[in-house]
Amino acid sequence: MPIHSYILKYFDEHTNERTDGIKQENPPQERRPTIHQIEDQIIKLNGYQLPIRIYTPTPQEHYSLLVFFHEGRFMNGNLEASDVACRMIASFSGHKLIAIDYPASLNSAVDTFDKCYEATKWISQQADTFNGKVSDISIAGGSIGGTIATLLSIEAIKRNDFTLQKQILFYPITDFNEQIEDSHFLSRKMYNGKYGIDINNLKGLMNSNLESPLNADEKILSNMPNTLIYTAEYDPFSDEAEEYAEKIQSAGGEVKLVRFDGNIHGFMQSFPGSPDYMRGFELTTEFLINEEKEVLT
Repeated sequence: MPIHSYILKYFDEHTNERTDGIKQENPPQERRPTIHQIEDQIIKLNGYQLPIRIYTPTPQEHYSLLVFFHEGRFMNGNLEASDVACRMIASFSGHKLIAIDYPASLNSAVDTFDKCYEATKWISQQADTFNGKVSDISIAGGSIGGTIATLLSIEAIKRNDFTLQKQILFYPITDFNEQIEDSHFLSRKMYNGKYGIDINNLKGLMNSNLESPLNADEKILSNMPNTLIYTAEYDPFSDEAEEYAEKIQSAGGEVKLVRFDGNIHGFMQSFPGSPDYMRGFELTTEFLINEEKEVLT
């Protein structure tokens, strides 16, 4: 379908953001969704301090835990930029959400990933302190945060350090190469640099020693947690994310793939109030609380 008219209007008025990314503006505190409690903490990992933000939806004796990774420096992402999304997911699903302010400013994508892995492992080891269970932890993230989330799922299976129940990947990047015109993904050729995403700005990830999720071993993919993947029709990374969903399913994993036609990378953050924005949170909630059983067909 045609790209949504309000998106085209936005880029007509902010032409530089076609390649530089949409500038995020959070509403003031009094206009954000209410939630029972938000607490900022610092966790220490082998001498490194990492901020986390804990979202508690309602007073309960026990919680399902959801570890969340924000969209990253590429989309001006940080704990504050993802605050509204985290409030909504926690409130709607009843999960205690723990957002990790991962060090996107590190020189190495490998270092960033290592810190995220250690933080997630620490949360699993400390699950009872969050009134959760080590057997009931899921993971989620958007854009590069979604990429980190699924890399963590893959690595956790390899190391057998902890188990994740579900993973939610909002428009993840799954193939770490810089190819655009020479790529076999049509979405890269057609949409790069047009709607807020320029692959040329991701050299730190593309040139890293991290293995692309698309190249994960079939045996690993067969053991992936129950997966929800969102793609957007006009996102240069949509084709590779959809191929990733197909590979998980072909390996025997359970996956639900939802394509948001007419939309772009980052729609869960960039255009609050739009129909797809709310639909994204509703489907996320259904997936987390097991109201939806559909899988990719």
